[in-house]
Amino acid sequence: MPSEHPLEIPEIVSYMASYMRKRDHTACALVSKTWYQVFNPFIWHHISWNYERPFLPEAIHRHTQLVRTVKTVYAYKKETAKLLKLRLPNLVSLNVVYNFEQDMKEWIIKHPSMTRLTLRGAWSLDSKLWNSLLGFRHLKDFTMSYREIGESVIDTFWQLCTHLERLEIVESCIPQQGNLLSMTFPSIKQLELDRMEDVSVLEFMQRCPNLTSFKYSHSQERARFVSSFSELVSARIWPHLHSVSIGWREVAEDSVLRIIGGMQRINDFKISGSLYSFRSTAMELLRPHFSNIRVLHLRRFKEWQISRLAQEILTSCPLLEQLTAPPINACVVAEGKPWVCMRLRELELIFVYMDSTLHHLQPLVFNQLARLVQLEKWYQTDYGGDRCNRRLDLTLVNGLGKLSTLRSLRSIGFHHSSQVMGQHEIDWIFEHWTNLENIGGNLNMLDGAINEGLKEQLKERGITFRPSYWWRSKYCHE
Repeated sequence: MPSEHPLEIPEIVSYMASYMRKRDHTACALVSKTWYQVFNPFIWHHISWNYERPFLPEAIHRHTQLVRTVKTVYAYKKETAKLLKLRLPNLVSLNVVYNFEQDMKEWIIKHPSMTRLTLRGAWSLDSKLWNSLLGFRHLKDFTMSYREIGESVIDTFWQLCTHLERLEIVESCIPQQGNLLSMTFPSIKQLELDRMEDVSVLEFMQRCPNLTSFKYSHSQERARFVSSFSELVSARIWPHLHSVSIGWREVAEDSVLRIIGGMQRINDFKISGSLYSFRSTAMELLRPHFSNIRVLHLRRFKEWQISRLAQEILTSCPLLEQLTAPPINACVVAEGKPWVCMRLRELELIFVYMDSTLHHLQPLVFNQLARLVQLEKWYQTDYGGDRCNRRLDLTLVNGLGKLSTLRSLRSIGFHHSSQVMGQHEIDWIFEHWTNLENIGGNLNMLDGAINEGLKEQLKERGITFRPSYWWRSKYCHE
């Protein structure tokens, strides 16, 4: 049997493409006719435009068969009109943000093959659109935001939900009327609710018996809701629930304990805000799940002593992919066991040394970080205070060179830390972090001229420099 060329094996090509950016796909497509045939579909798989990105209908028209996902952001009527002239027979995902003319509704109706639909913005969704969506046999993922569903279509909306596997509702008003109390939603597995009003959220959730993932953000009666939700989790209302994300700054300790204790398996666990009470009891409940945890967000602790919590997680969770944790003392890292989280892709964690005489511990911290070869995003969170200024110095003399293994790094943030990078450091970054796209934080806090010069070099290399808190923005994470 003749040996196959690697580019003739779909599994290998797909794996390669998942680690490449669109500009890389484009470069590969220009190599030869064979490479063009392999990589051209990846170029046109997803198209996105906004007021900064021109829309090229002529080019897309020649590749309509290849387009699978479309995203429009802040597009104007002229841009929308160009899209509406196209027929995309294989479209599976559409994300429309702040642009919803009547013609867009008609265009959506003509694409029943979609499996995922996102509608963000305050537009009127009439009965014709809702009834048409009921006929989208493949639609499994639906997101809507800033909407008020009228009483005349509420039953149609609930009927649509019976076919969905994922539902996200943001700042939308859903009336209490309708057939909700007589319905169940066994297909819904992922539910994300943000500032959803009127309808009883818990009533709805209890009618989703196969729920596996739940994300909740601000709403009225938040404390009461979290408490009631934790009681239902403790009662094992959702036996398959393995992912929970609660975005609110005051989560009572007893609620946290009930949620952790009631989940039979924990893969993703996010508690955003100030958790002053996540101590030994919660850790004891969480510890049996360390072998399964992939995502863990625990932010803003008051007590620095629990920096050992982060070290224990890093040395005990082999499947961990994302971690947000309280500050960790360099002494704890230096004295601790080797980290085992080799799959970590996103790390939001600052390393501090509490005494200026412990500066020599930094290379030991760099040694641990160097093990995270799949790391793509690393943010040293802003906690403020003098102690936080004594964090890792990203200079070659202090061990930055050890991080040459982080070849996948795309974003790094180090706000409010006294970095003193120079030309040697920036040259090293250009050589070793070739996939870097974003840097947040001043490169040299001591010399403004040097800092501005380094920023200009980043710009010339196509690396975006962003001010404080850029890494928390949605722009960065998309």
